[in-house]
Amino acid sequence: MRRFRSVIAAAALAAALAPVPAASAVEQGKGTPGYCPDATGVTVVVDFHELGGDPIVRCAPGAQASGLSALQNAGFELTGSQRWGMASLCRIEGKPAPEAEACIDTSPLTAYWGYWQAPDGGNWGFAQSGVMDSKPPAGSFEGWSFAKDKSADAAPAPRIPPVRQAGTSGVTPGGVAWTGGEAVAPARDSGFPWGAVLGGAAVLLVGGAAGMVAYRRKRASG
Repeated sequence: MRRFRSVIAAAALAAALAPVPAASAVEQGKGTPGYCPDATGVTVVVDFHELGGDPIVRCAPGAQASGLSALQNAGFELTGSQRWGMASLCRIEGKPAPEAEACIDTSPLTAYWGYWQAPDGGNWGFAQSGVMDSKPPAGSFEGWSFAKDKSADAAPAPRIPPVRQAGTSGVTPGGVAWTGGEAVAPARDSGFPWGAVLGGAAVLLVGGAAGMVAYRRKRASG
């Protein structure tokens, strides 16, 4: 009996100490649905592509200290990897599902969240610094676009043009309603110049953005 209890206690301790993905809980009180109404906030666009669901547009009001702050203050649910935490985002709004993405290490080159940025009225460009290092200017756009089985040069930008405008009604993927106004249909045949992908990094890690981009380009070309 004592041995049995010892085994149970050891198992419980191991489970308690096992690493789990770092998650950021949804905060319905954060952010507003749709585009930021003026140049004082940062508009955040999340495009799921093959994961299903319409792109979501939300506003992080006021100045944002980093790309991560913009995502969090816009009200998105985030999960970081076990190894890198929120410096390496592996899920946004619960996607991809846990059975498809274990969130143990950096996401694979074949399925990852690409980080994009743009000025209002400009073109999407791949972020040149990590989500915790970047500081989005007031009035700008932050974009997160899922790339699946795409080469480094073919990773898709968000399908929503980075142009501030009035929001439209909608709900988040999975039928979980926000306050309305953040899920919008992607632009069709608009002729919008999406711009080239400037790096193939799955996620740009803190302090290692340049090295990660070079590494992933080498993998993609090899």
